[in-house]
Amino acid sequence: METRTTAFKVLKEHEVQFLNTLLAKGGPDEHEYDLFLDFISRVNDEGVKELREAIKPIMNEETMIGFAFVKPYGYAGDFKIIDMIYQKKVNPDPRFTKWDKWYHAQHAAKAVRNRKEFFKSVLAELDEGADHPKEVLILGSGPATDVYEYLTDHPDSGLRFDLIDLDQRAIDYAKEKNARFLDRLNFIRMNVLRYKTHKFYDLIWSAGLFDYFKEKHFIYLLRKYMPYVAEGGEMIIGNFSDENPSTGGMHSILEWHLNQRSPEELVYYALEAGAKRQNIYVDKEPLGVNLFLRVKNPANPFKNPESFISWLTVNNN
Repeated sequence: METRTTAFKVLKEHEVQFLNTLLAKGGPDEHEYDLFLDFISRVNDEGVKELREAIKPIMNEETMIGFAFVKPYGYAGDFKIIDMIYQKKVNPDPRFTKWDKWYHAQHAAKAVRNRKEFFKSVLAELDEGADHPKEVLILGSGPATDVYEYLTDHPDSGLRFDLIDLDQRAIDYAKEKNARFLDRLNFIRMNVLRYKTHKFYDLIWSAGLFDYFKEKHFIYLLRKYMPYVAEGGEMIIGNFSDENPSTGGMHSILEWHLNQRSPEELVYYALEAGAKRQNIYVDKEPLGVNLFLRVKNPANPFKNPESFISWLTVNNN
């Protein structure tokens, strides 16, 4: 790959040489993964533009790094890049292969894949021994690869899914992927802030949507959706930990910013939304990078449709 000779004011000469060396050989080798991550994580704000300029040959949609940075669908964490992370997509072009392998080796990418497996295990637990169809609501459903994999592995599942996403392209993509299971899936194009229903759900799940909400919106949505949880059900919200080792690289190269939080913050949000402490638990995937706020509903106060509709009228107008 052709190296660049642009004059840099912030990056040191040996740093530029290091980047040019990586470009010339198509990316870092495995023993250089931590070295490259450490370098990009400590670049200050003034050096970020120079860093991106130095690696400009890979800052395009042909690489995972470039796709995440360019954001061709107009927003971070779109359905396509999430699915490519799930599939560990690697460009076979030798100019890009090593960069993609580095990307998928990072904690953030691993945590996203772990998050999918976590959700599938929750679905299996919900499905086990069910004597009637169970209802699942997904907020920010994206590619729905997790649903596809679960139903493929459990063709006799009694789960039924309502999937909400604002991006019609994500819905179209997910429908095509889940073409065999459309009789069990109901896709809804809508902002989750505006969704209303008379249904109760055994599980309300959101993988990565709440990372993009500020505190007040996070709490508002918890308060909005908790009454939709059926008696004995729960709401599970994924959120990246504030101890995510990939944070520096996500910011400096990708301009991918999340509201990362601690377990204590997540518990606080649930309490502010009206949940009782004994019904709140914070779980995590094996790396501890992706946290899961779990809010159970041991007893739903709405015993009949009239009381529930009355509550909706007061609180959602």
